[in-house]
Amino acid sequence: MFKKLFILTVLILTTKVFAQSENIEIKTKNLKKANYLKVNDFYLTHHLYIDMFLRENLYPEATIADVDATIKAIKTYVSEESSLDIEIDKPGKRNYLIRIAVIKKENTPDILVVFTNWDAKDKHFEKKISIENDSYTRWYYLVDDKMTYRKDISDKNDYSEMSKSDLANAYLFDEIKENDDQVEKLIEENLVDNDLSITEEIYSNLILLKLYILQGVDKNIKVMTEYLDEKFKEHELDKGINGLKMAYKATLFQKQLMDK
Repeated sequence: MFKKLFILTVLILTTKVFAQSENIEIKTKNLKKANYLKVNDFYLTHHLYIDMFLRENLYPEATIADVDATIKAIKTYVSEESSLDIEIDKPGKRNYLIRIAVIKKENTPDILVVFTNWDAKDKHFEKKISIENDSYTRWYYLVDDKMTYRKDISDKNDYSEMSKSDLANAYLFDEIKENDDQVEKLIEENLVDNDLSITEEIYSNLILLKLYILQGVDKNIKVMTEYLDEKFKEHELDKGINGLKMAYKATLFQKQLMDK
């Protein structure tokens, strides 16, 4: 299915849409503002910022303007009829190429696919976008206003084996909207445990922060941000929370994107 879509799209000449930064050129075929993606901005910014810019160290130096322009173009122009091509200048290397497409099939959720020219095995950019086995590709299910990475779909995980914090995180990012209502309760129950490690405590509160960003509760976002700032300051020499520091930084970046 993906191969057929790729073959079709590479045969189509693309026309330049606009450039919102000196490093990024956004292209598409038959420019038309469709506003096809009715995805909550929380999920759109979370997945696409992390997966297109941070993972594999693809373009971590991207500015708010870079990421904002890219995500807004995806949300506005990508549809079943029109894929979107993006080229990011990588000085001293081959450019980073991205193609975003929507696949629509009967009786299944729509799928958003991100193809790239990054060879994940040999760690280099290819000359053209590829969908070979070693090429970095991400795809997501679109259900209602949620956007769920394929491995986070509810039937791919055994929720009965998860801790309360992991279950809360799974509920937040799966495709079932009703599960979002259980996230805060699960975290509050988990935080009652006085024996939590600092890693588990920060992790649990970071999930709460993400929930509040999704809900748009500014007061709660402010309280939680101040709390996490203080916790990271108190434990700044603890290397065991470095991964959480990176996740927190990405979450704050995401919040800035949503505020634009």
